[in-house]
Amino acid sequence: MRFVTWNLFHGRDGLPGLGATRRSTWRRIPEEDGVHMHVNRKLTGEMARLIASWEPDVVALQEVPTAAIAELAAATGTSAVWTTTGPLIGPRRLRDLLAERNPDLWRTHEGNANVILIGPRMGLVPGGVSSVRLNPLRTILDARRRLGLTRGELARYIPEPRRVVIARLRAPGGGEVTVGCTHCHNGRHPGVVGGEIARAAAAVRAVAGDGAAVLAGDFNAPPSHPALAGLVAGGWDGAAVTTGMGIDRVVHRGLEEVTPARRGASEEREIGVTWRGLNRRIRLSDHDPVSVTLRVRESASPAGAPAAP
Repeated sequence: MRFVTWNLFHGRDGLPGLGATRRSTWRRIPEEDGVHMHVNRKLTGEMARLIASWEPDVVALQEVPTAAIAELAAATGTSAVWTTTGPLIGPRRLRDLLAERNPDLWRTHEGNANVILIGPRMGLVPGGVSSVRLNPLRTILDARRRLGLTRGELARYIPEPRRVVIARLRAPGGGEVTVGCTHCHNGRHPGVVGGEIARAAAAVRAVAGDGAAVLAGDFNAPPSHPALAGLVAGGWDGAAVTTGMGIDRVVHRGLEEVTPARRGASEEREIGVTWRGLNRRIRLSDHDPVSVTLRVRESASPAGAPAAP
């Protein structure tokens, strides 16, 4: 089974140093540096086509515009389960409309979703979808007391509900795999992020029991973060990988790796565009996808698996 996680950056392009400006925001004129271009429009269609080319079995996506979930599922030939996260200001349809019309202006304030795309080789167990909030108000207030969070940190933390969406899936050839997709808070205090990672892992394990489980997403924790060592101590594989990894992860229990986890090169998520006779490149999202091929330990490895992204 090929698992991929990718933060879609609200369907926008994300080359460092080339982003929204007054001209792109108010006049809708792209910015370019002679090689790359920033455009003020959603790129979820292009992202979906790239995902489809990887032929994944399960994709964990973060920062997904809710208006794009159906498009992503249709274009990739998958089914989707999801949970919405914050900030959520105003009616969802209005936020979706404003963000679609001017992504540079609305940016992250449309709200977003954590999404699991389920490929045709996998089956969703009936009634097997759930969601757990990682930062209920009581937890936030407890973190303030224990960690001494500032008012500024609380002002960022309280309006942003962070959740893990969990799906129980039937694996090819038998067996069941519980998959969680999460996007943890990018808090300044490592204890805030670490607490959310631990709660997400516990929520997935509570559903999976002793069965196979995967937790994937944007952990907002670098390889040196102590929460990853905590996952290793708790029996999660893949958390100890440091070489070439960033804040996006696929960790697992009760599974073995057929091919090791790989962070895709940034150039692999670039597409070519033409504007006013100029040939330029657009880099989709500001995150690299991470992929790994796994199998349930009792099952045979699938033959002929194509290269991971």
